[in-house]
Amino acid sequence: MFTRSFLLVFAVLLFVTPGMSQFTPQNRLTDQAGRLSRDAGDFANSTYSNFTNNPRASRNDTEAVMLAHQFAGAAQIFYRMVVDRRRNQDLRDAFDMLQNLARTVDRNNFQQSNWSNIQRTLNDISRELSYGGGGGGGGGQYPDSGNRSGRMSWRGRVDDDVRIRIRGGSADVETIGGTAYDNGQPNFYNSLPNRRVTVRLTQKSGRGEIFIEQQPSRENDFTAIVRIRDTKGGASDYSFTLEW
Repeated sequence: MFTRSFLLVFAVLLFVTPGMSQFTPQNRLTDQAGRLSRDAGDFANSTYSNFTNNPRASRNDTEAVMLAHQFAGAAQIFYRMVVDRRRNQDLRDAFDMLQNLARTVDRNNFQQSNWSNIQRTLNDISRELSYGGGGGGGGGQYPDSGNRSGRMSWRGRVDDDVRIRIRGGSADVETIGGTAYDNGQPNFYNSLPNRRVTVRLTQKSGRGEIFIEQQPSRENDFTAIVRIRDTKGGASDYSFTLEW
């Protein structure tokens, strides 16, 4: 009786163990990256199909097709990097670039229903890279040490009032008041991580105010926001360095 019970338990464990392994962080990330690659490819093909069936396609339609296929190609490369178990930092940097492409696609997207699945998968991957997941190449498992530091700098011309939204490896300028200038020059030594960190201004120059308006958090999609207020007449040059 004891022998039969032991054999039964052993057989159950043999059956269950492979099923449990699919939920390891590395396999979760691989599954998510694979799903993103497939959905991005389907989205790109659908975008091109709609384009070819539109006899009055505009320049915006052409741009939407090109961006959709750029994003699909980038998603495929990201999936290959995950499968090849690239270093954690490589995956994070690649995903930052992928998200920047996704934001550009979203601004030109006319297929919101198809795009929503991709957005959900991007959010899943972002959470996995921030709090779980895994890479290879000697980088260890996520998350990295909370002491990982970084730095970026920005310079540009400001008239009146702007916000600079820093996320990953991008810095987008939002003009609140005054003349908009598109000459901002960000320089990233490291991408801002997709996790909670404390950023600080270590250098700043300009005749007005420069201050941190928001710290990166889950609520703002891990975006640091720097505010510049120039209350004097006309525009002026500003620069700052942000560290974390």
